[in-house]
Amino acid sequence: MSKSFSPTLSRLWRLIKGFLTSNERWKAFSLLLLILLFAFGIAFINVQISYINRDLFNAISRKDQGEFIRKLSQLLLGFVIATPVIVLSSYIADRLKLLWRKWLSREILSRYFSQLSFYRITWQEGIDNPDQRIEEDIRTLTSLIIDLFIQVVNSTLTLVLFVNILWSISSTLIFAVITYAAVGSFLTFLIGRKLFSLNFVQLKKEADYRYKLVNVRDNAEPISFLGGAGKEYIRTRQKLKSALKNFLKIINLNMQLGLFVNIYNYLKPVLPIIIVTPLFMRGDLEIGQIPQAADAFVRVVEALSVIIQHFGTISSVAAVVTRLGSFSEALNHAAEETSCYFPRIQYKTSPSLSFKSVTITTPHGEQTLARDLNFTHEQGGLLITGPSGTGKTSIFRSISGLWVFGGGEISKPAPEHSMFIPQRPYLVIGTLRNQLLYGNNRSGYTDKELLEALRLVGLIGILKRSKGLDKVCDWGSMLSAGEQQQLSFARFILREPDYLFLDEATTAVDSETEKRTYELVSDRTKAWISIGYRESLMKYHTRMLELKPDGSYILTEIAATEFNTINIKGVE
Repeated sequence: MSKSFSPTLSRLWRLIKGFLTSNERWKAFSLLLLILLFAFGIAFINVQISYINRDLFNAISRKDQGEFIRKLSQLLLGFVIATPVIVLSSYIADRLKLLWRKWLSREILSRYFSQLSFYRITWQEGIDNPDQRIEEDIRTLTSLIIDLFIQVVNSTLTLVLFVNILWSISSTLIFAVITYAAVGSFLTFLIGRKLFSLNFVQLKKEADYRYKLVNVRDNAEPISFLGGAGKEYIRTRQKLKSALKNFLKIINLNMQLGLFVNIYNYLKPVLPIIIVTPLFMRGDLEIGQIPQAADAFVRVVEALSVIIQHFGTISSVAAVVTRLGSFSEALNHAAEETSCYFPRIQYKTSPSLSFKSVTITTPHGEQTLARDLNFTHEQGGLLITGPSGTGKTSIFRSISGLWVFGGGEISKPAPEHSMFIPQRPYLVIGTLRNQLLYGNNRSGYTDKELLEALRLVGLIGILKRSKGLDKVCDWGSMLSAGEQQQLSFARFILREPDYLFLDEATTAVDSETEKRTYELVSDRTKAWISIGYRESLMKYHTRMLELKPDGSYILTEIAATEFNTINIKGVE
């Protein structure tokens, strides 16, 4: 058990330590101190109520009406004092949960989006559903851990204060409470130990089910076109079935655990009565000490039985810590690129693009996509072509630094002097202005410049549908695939980089629009590199890099056409 829990405890400690040593540490320590003070106050009030309750029953047994009224008044006063203390304690705990969640979410998000970790983390196995880990797992962790911390604090104080009460009544109660709690904790763990693994699996299966639903939503149109609703329904039901099947195991195990825990809880107040009643019969105890012993016994048993009382919570925490801890470690690997244990491509910043003995492999080195690339491209167009799976897009990934697998050296322009246009453009949630300026670090564009960019790419008509530049729309549904590609070129016009990389960026537009687009490219950039299959693309480029399935390549000059001849002159 210690070996299986050691990594979990280590991960949990790193998550807690980071928070307690962060810039938020003084707020955190202040809230923790308040929680401790309130916990001590609640425990003290409970002890006083225990003695008041004892005296109340003694007054009843003596039929002392005056003493009964005084003790009843004190009991009610204790309840009045305890209520705001308990409420404020809960409020402070919620504030600490919020503070920790805010810090941990920001810290994880910062690492997730830095150094392209959100992309590189996909190379690592076993890191599924990062969205769930960032949102749900962080929220669950911060809430459950603080709740458990408060329970441990309350249990410790209760143990210290109420053991004295038990000892003052009968030493036999001490032996009974320790034995009862120890046996109960052992049996609870024995019955419910499988909950740890089942809860971990459940988190993954629920995330897979939710991801499938999101996948269907994001691809509703192509699924509809292909008549895939029936198959998607079956696949979604399979994900649901898998999650429910595992959840049924949890339910069955919780039922077994619940049977034992309920019996355990019902016996708690009975045992001390059985033990102390003979003492009362002999006249060694007052009647008020019987309910006091029962109350103290229950409280001490609960203090000693944290595992029993919160076994389900502890198993959930273990599952969440494992998922979140492994995700944090994966982010570290992604940032350090330690997941790449073989030769890597080296990079230099240069005004032009140059490959020197560059070999590109798949992430784990099992396949060589391109071998010993040697060429320089300084102006005009370069067309990269070849059969599917030969690593055309991987060349772009290597140029951008997304893909470091392989060897050799790539000299490339600084990021601000280059731009990549994918086949399927990314559409942000926002306005048309947001779409046009996405990825552009320059500010101060006028509406006239934005409208001119739309006009040049043939998209000025979408202003009527979008009702101007500043209305938020569902752009994925509003714009066709071709219009989305045209929008990417409007971004290019506004940015005007020295190097432009186009990954099948005109596959959804007609030939006239493609021609107009490449004319804009040739007029507004120094050099461009395209990935594509169409023969029509050749006339917009001066060179062609053809990749072969075995990793070799052929670099050839393309015979001059009217377009690329004008293009070269324009560059010169």
